[in-house]
Amino acid sequence: MSKYMSQYSASDLLGKLSGKGVVQSNDEDIESFVLAQQQDKELPLYLRALVGVGAFIASLCFIGFVTIGLSMTEEEDFVVWGLIFVALAIGLQKLSGDDSTVKSSFLMQSSFAFMATGKALFTIGMTGIFDSGWGATIAILIITAATYNIYRMSVDRFLSTFAVFFSILVNILWDREGAGSRELLLNGFMVIQMVGVAVLITNAKIKRDYIPLMYGLLFSLCASALFLASHAKFGYWRHEEFIDSTFVTLLFTGGLIASVYWIVGGVIEKLKSEPLRLAFLGIILLGLISAPGIILSIILMVLGYAKHGKVMVIMGALLVPVFLFFYYYNLDVSLMEKSGVLVGSGVALLAGRFYIGFKGWNKGGAL
Repeated sequence: MSKYMSQYSASDLLGKLSGKGVVQSNDEDIESFVLAQQQDKELPLYLRALVGVGAFIASLCFIGFVTIGLSMTEEEDFVVWGLIFVALAIGLQKLSGDDSTVKSSFLMQSSFAFMATGKALFTIGMTGIFDSGWGATIAILIITAATYNIYRMSVDRFLSTFAVFFSILVNILWDREGAGSRELLLNGFMVIQMVGVAVLITNAKIKRDYIPLMYGLLFSLCASALFLASHAKFGYWRHEEFIDSTFVTLLFTGGLIASVYWIVGGVIEKLKSEPLRLAFLGIILLGLISAPGIILSIILMVLGYAKHGKVMVIMGALLVPVFLFFYYYNLDVSLMEKSGVLVGSGVALLAGRFYIGFKGWNKGGAL
């Protein structure tokens, strides 16, 4: 799999195209455009994760200091100080520049901590003003939309967009105002997220700046599936409502079929091939007997493999055992019957692997 999952560098690709005469080596416009899209100056993923953890801890300290030191009691004070911290974060980012120096790194991390603090204070204040859980959603949405194209840090963009969608999910599942219509609201929310992910993944004209938005949607989808796998009822005390996951299962099944169809190029003629017919049959059977989380995990791995996105592949691989645990744990059968299901699943997978090897489809060229 690593043979096909290699990472591509925009500068290396440009050099190869120049060597073959496809692109002129002195075309500075093409070179600057490709390198700008690649964003080579961003920190590696693991460093961005560490920066995020450090900024989170620092933001908690800032929030405690501001709250205690200024003795803030009014919601408007939180909003004002939140905007001040956001402005300071943007200013520090401008001062940090693009140099890979200790000073630049320190200013960027301080900027991120200030931004997290500002958004948290703004959200706390707006939630108090609206006196509702939806107030937090509106606040996060406003501050995220206002800073997304100004504050160009992918970690902040991802966390902010994920916070927006996650707050919507929490409000749908537990807010009192959603009583009587939680399942309908959740199903509509899942459709919106699936459409958003499909547009961001399949549209080649989408700028790289919106990749954090795509991952925010994907993480929100995973969170939604985890809630559905671990709970059946949502709400408050006696007002809990049972949410049937059948619609979500059908939605994810259709999404997996659409993903495979898009990967093969969207050509109708290819659907007549035996591998694709069997693949679609397997997907339909999986949709009939499986849980939505398992299908979502497969979607992530399939799309990640096709897009050379290791993050999506890792997400899907990590979620598969989690959703399998919930699936077998929630089966309303005896332990002996669960063992039979496990054995049958293993035999089916081994038989499928043997058949693929027998037909030679594992060597490529099957389509």
